[in-house]
Amino acid sequence: MSRRLTLLGTTLLLAIGSRLSAAQANSTMAVNPATVGTIAISAAVAGQQPTAVVASGGSYDLSLKKTGGLYTITARLAAPLPPGASLSVSLASPGSGAQSLGSVVLTTTAQPVVTSLTTNKFTSTGSAITYSFSSTSAVGVFTQTVDVIFALAP
Repeated sequence: MSRRLTLLGTTLLLAIGSRLSAAQANSTMAVNPATVGTIAISAAVAGQQPTAVVASGGSYDLSLKKTGGLYTITARLAAPLPPGASLSVSLASPGSGAQSLGSVVLTTTAQPVVTSLTTNKFTSTGSAITYSFSSTSAVGVFTQTVDVIFALAP
């Protein structure tokens, strides 16, 4: 599932899309659509970099039906952001021993965001997703739609 987000820089706009990559058979991850909308950086103290913006990104549900083994949730950007712009994501732990890695700066390479998900017929609903967007003043004003791709893998 993909989340679409629009970032507006130094007055920076990010439209986030989240997309879920193929999951293992009999196990699912659903990223619940949230209206993330536009994330705009519009504040900065004179002589300092713009202030980062944090936004709720909805939630996700898991249904792990296979027994034995562990799963990991990864996230990545479908395309890079301009140099000086950064988007992080944090997924709350769904429970059952799973570990959230906290705020992870996204790149176009898949990175773990939740680890140690047990596959002992585990179900969880409504775990929160949070995005944080920052940029340097060198980025200037830009608008970009960003797809964030989540994957559930053993």
